[in-house]
Amino acid sequence: MSLIHFFLLPSFEYMIDKKDILYYSTSIEMVLKELRKEKGMSQGKIKGLSQSDVNIEFAQKYEVILNMGRMESKPNFGIIKLLYLCDYFGISTVDFFKRVLSKEKNEIVEFIKAKEEEKRNRKRIKK
Repeated sequence: MSLIHFFLLPSFEYMIDKKDILYYSTSIEMVLKELRKEKGMSQGKIKGLSQSDVNIEFAQKYEVILNMGRMESKPNFGIIKLLYLCDYFGISTVDFFKRVLSKEKNEIVEFIKAKEEEKRNRKRIKK
């Protein structure tokens, strides 16, 4: 089941809980990473753009400070940043949210698990 079932239901019977918010914000993170990779590949960078590449290009193009790492890991940003991001990645806000809402629950859960495993591995390395 995709997120669209949670967020576009015309019913007031459904209450959004913390898990829904986690899934939705994770979907935004996933889409931002996909867009960054796609833009980089279109520029000939096989692994996509790094977060710092985006930060630099963003500052040059819009004269706006952006921390792409934070935008991806804690996607809680305002509409103005969203409009800039969509323009930067060459995507409409409607298409951005279509991509966000198209993420399947199992895909989101796997992403979260992989992210948690990566975090545990970084902690082990620091010790």
